[in-house]
Amino acid sequence: MISNKSSISKKTHISIIQLIHSGEIITEYEIANIQSDKGINIQIKTYLEKSDHYQSIQNHIREAKADLNKAKNMADKLHFEDKIQNLVKVEKDFICNTLYLAECLSKIKPRTEKLLKAIELFDAGRIRKADTVLGEVDLLNDQFALISFVSYQRKKIKVMKNDLKS
Repeated sequence: MISNKSSISKKTHISIIQLIHSGEIITEYEIANIQSDKGINIQIKTYLEKSDHYQSIQNHIREAKADLNKAKNMADKLHFEDKIQNLVKVEKDFICNTLYLAECLSKIKPRTEKLLKAIELFDAGRIRKADTVLGEVDLLNDQFALISFVSYQRKKIKVMKNDLKS
């Protein structure tokens, strides 16, 4: 019998795009968990660890926490607490946008080199580059891909509007 832990670790090598496509990861459910501080799915966490940008956000959070621990006066402590809250918000937004992008890519059948490149970059953890390439792709030839891309852009805008309200 395979233990549950080894079963999970094997699944983390499967593409997030494939997991969303198969229904094993439900984007909206995962985003709701992230936004309500319930944590990140282990498969998503493992994927994010490949991303240089995500690692950079994590490093900034660690540095701000270390600075908070070293802070002597209340003004500095408040400054670093605020900085940590802002960085955590950046982290959540990045994760949500990553999941929205993965959902978009899970719905598109790659028929061009650029779409294949976007998926390849995403799977390698180069999320921002994949987003850029996807934005450059001529999606007008594929109506379904265009609908998925528009949906992805709307979700990104929704996250930005929520940020402005906060």
